[in-house]
Amino acid sequence: MKKMIKTMKVSALVVLFVIISQVIYAQVQYKLDVKNSSMVIKGTSSIHDWEMKVEDMKSAFSLQSANIFQDKLIGGDFLINVESIKSEHSLMNKKTYEALKQEKFPQIKAKVIKAEQSQNAGKVQVELSIAGKTKLVNEDIYLKDLGNGKVEIKGSLDMKMSEYGIEPPVALMGSIKTGDAVKIEFNLVYNREVQLLGEASK
Repeated sequence: MKKMIKTMKVSALVVLFVIISQVIYAQVQYKLDVKNSSMVIKGTSSIHDWEMKVEDMKSAFSLQSANIFQDKLIGGDFLINVESIKSEHSLMNKKTYEALKQEKFPQIKAKVIKAEQSQNAGKVQVELSIAGKTKLVNEDIYLKDLGNGKVEIKGSLDMKMSEYGIEPPVALMGSIKTGDAVKIEFNLVYNREVQLLGEASK
């Protein structure tokens, strides 16, 4: 009888150890690999189409485990420094920063509210803050496992500047006018990092 009780105690300790181990290492965070990622903003004007590249961005998201195709997303965020949005023309850059109210709102922020993923595709609802105005947007994304803990997320977002209280930039005394509609195309690569729950709160 004593031997049975001892065996049960050992078994209980093993089960407890397994549970604690899973809890401690449950959160897996993916951080953006900026060098291998890209984001381009495209639009039109009264003269020609234009595009601007985002050079400085930060992002991370967390899962319950390392399986991005099955596990529920815990949370995610994205941050862009407005001054890192650049074209080949300094005047256009200046007009863009003015339109985005860069001095008052130096960053564009996005926070994932919920996500649904299945195999290599998914849908995310994002709280997007631009020029002091926040809106909920929904977008489709495409996922690809690159191996070695790397994941690629692709997608695009169609939006209108006026939805965020932004007046489309104009130049040369109004002779060049920018269209209201823009498309944001992104190709993002994330690296996996296992994170202790204690570290997540720091």
